[in-house]
Amino acid sequence: MTKSITDTFDRTALLGVHEGTQATITAALDAQAKTGMVIVAAGMPFDLCGQAALCTAVATAVRALGKVIVIADSTLELTFGPYRGLTIKEMTEQEGAQHADPLDPGTVPADFPVLHLSDPPAEPSGAVRLRASWDGWNASVSPVEARSDPSREGNVVAAIAAAALGVHEAFGAIRDRPGSDVGWRTITLNLWQPGTDIDGPTLTHAPAAWWLVGLGHLGQAYAWVLSWLPYADPAKIEIVLQDTQRVVEANHSTGLLTPVNPAPVRKTRLAARALDQAGYDVVILDRRLDETSRVLPEDYHVALLGVDSLAPRRLISRVGWKLAIDAGLGVGPADFNAMILYRFPAKVPSDQLLAWNNDVPRRRRAATAALAELERRDPCGSVELAGTAVGAAFVGAITACFAIAQGVRAVQTDDGFDVINVHLQSGDAFQAPATGETDLPAACLLSL
Repeated sequence: MTKSITDTFDRTALLGVHEGTQATITAALDAQAKTGMVIVAAGMPFDLCGQAALCTAVATAVRALGKVIVIADSTLELTFGPYRGLTIKEMTEQEGAQHADPLDPGTVPADFPVLHLSDPPAEPSGAVRLRASWDGWNASVSPVEARSDPSREGNVVAAIAAAALGVHEAFGAIRDRPGSDVGWRTITLNLWQPGTDIDGPTLTHAPAAWWLVGLGHLGQAYAWVLSWLPYADPAKIEIVLQDTQRVVEANHSTGLLTPVNPAPVRKTRLAARALDQAGYDVVILDRRLDETSRVLPEDYHVALLGVDSLAPRRLISRVGWKLAIDAGLGVGPADFNAMILYRFPAKVPSDQLLAWNNDVPRRRRAATAALAELERRDPCGSVELAGTAVGAAFVGAITACFAIAQGVRAVQTDDGFDVINVHLQSGDAFQAPATGETDLPAACLLSL
């Protein structure tokens, strides 16, 4: 059986097809294969946040770039997250990156961007050199040349966001679009109160149950972040995983839990493996979200939705979750790194939300050379690929951090935002205060 091109084509390489910078789809794949970056973790504190940052940087980078080199102590063993029990070298190689010893880094391409998760040498050298840091609920990335004094005293959610943001900045520096300062600027994301400098309280509690709907790009990112939360008793934390799809080859480029050339297993099983490893009580629900979907009055899950169509989104308010957070991502070259999150219950229920009131018309095919060349060989494939969204795993990871931060906010301070809108290209972030109340139990987190 011949595979559909949408089942195999890398969603991040698709950027070169849709923006018209590559003449053929083969050229787009070749161009991506020539890209790369270096992640330096030598000397980084190897605590929960440091491990989460390192693993996130590696996992998001290998899915967006052709070659990733990790400079770190190969013998250190990961004690948290989905790779607990493996050494840094084993994790690096399993993800498809190349490990280099800090004392003998070997040949590192001089034109590769470098992301430091630890303090870099005093004298910067090479191409673009970036430094990731986290402070409270703030995730920041800045050029090494900024000579700032970075803090790494934030919580694990901010550390994950900082690492993914660092890969975003390196990726942007490689793209080097006219007028863009991505990769040469200082950018900070406030996960607690986006668009402000108001930091939140110490992360001490989180929701006692979660419900993930859709286990693709965003759903796997949700599961990734949840796998790092240090619950005092994870066995008492129920996580429901709901999806019906099986993974395909293309899912690796955006799905943080999808391996290269995956077996066609259900996406719920991939997420379950990571969350089982973290010790959670995992429930698998292999059915669609439809008009009959309801939770029981005693259910107290925070629902995190990452679905592709509007129909299930309109049903959110009917299902009866105590709190539901839906996230959506941009789909094209100009907005693939933009995100919008909606929170329910809200003054306007999900089926009356203006943005979801009408189905989005089918996107016109982009008139690019690569799609025109494909159309001559495969007219159906050209149509399918033109209607397929661009995606990058680092965007999903950052979006998941915003969503989970709002779930935490609901149980720690009983408030939040009906809407959060963030565009990583500009660094702009906007939010609208919550209009609906929630009543959710909290579970304690360990202080690590």
